[in-house]
Amino acid sequence: MDQGVAAILAALIAVTGVALGLFGARWQARSMREQANAAIEAVRAQGRDQNTQWRRTVRRDVWVEYLGAVDEFRLSAEVVTGHLADEELPEAELALEDTYARSVRATDAYRKIELEGPEEIVSKGYVLQGSTVNTIFELEQTLIATRSMRELQEAGEREQLEALSDHDQLIAAILSSLRELQAMDSQDPGRTEYGQQVGRQIVALGLLSASDAGALLFTYSQQLSLSEALERFPHGRWLRFHEVRTDFVQAARSHLDGGS
Repeated sequence: MDQGVAAILAALIAVTGVALGLFGARWQARSMREQANAAIEAVRAQGRDQNTQWRRTVRRDVWVEYLGAVDEFRLSAEVVTGHLADEELPEAELALEDTYARSVRATDAYRKIELEGPEEIVSKGYVLQGSTVNTIFELEQTLIATRSMRELQEAGEREQLEALSDHDQLIAAILSSLRELQAMDSQDPGRTEYGQQVGRQIVALGLLSASDAGALLFTYSQQLSLSEALERFPHGRWLRFHEVRTDFVQAARSHLDGGS
């Protein structure tokens, strides 16, 4: 081999070596970039997981706070119900004030749920909030109804002490009608119409104001009959409240289990 050919071969070998070196360097750089990108994505994924876990914890605490406020409201409302059942009206009125305050705390706790979400839990909480509002309204109406019923009974007793009259007989008939209304099942389609008839009679006789008579008839129309109350034991009149609270708890538990 002459010197010219040797020089050419040496040059080719040198060029090939450089090319291979450049290829190797590029491959190594690409591999390093992929490793770096993978590391960055792993850090991001870890951050997302940590954020998800943090939000799950925050939401859980918010839900627990709300349930605690709702349960305190429910216990306070049951105290009112007990006093009303025993016709302890001053005690019932004081307990109702406490129930108002607890409903406000439940509302404040629900606002945190509105901020934290998710939407399904917000919706379930909204339904549960509706139950607390309805409960307050029913307790107010029941308090008025209990006072009104006492007035009717006292009017009947006064009539009997004086002399038996047509007015006395009408009061007795109304009291009997109210007992019949109580005995009717809440799903009876005639219950509302029957209650309206009795209410008109009460107002026409001047025994109660229209608003007090309305509260009385509303309460008696909403109450469960004795047979229904026994059938719904142990939750009784609180069955709907118990159902919507259970829906809220189940939805919250599903979100926690699902990690969303």
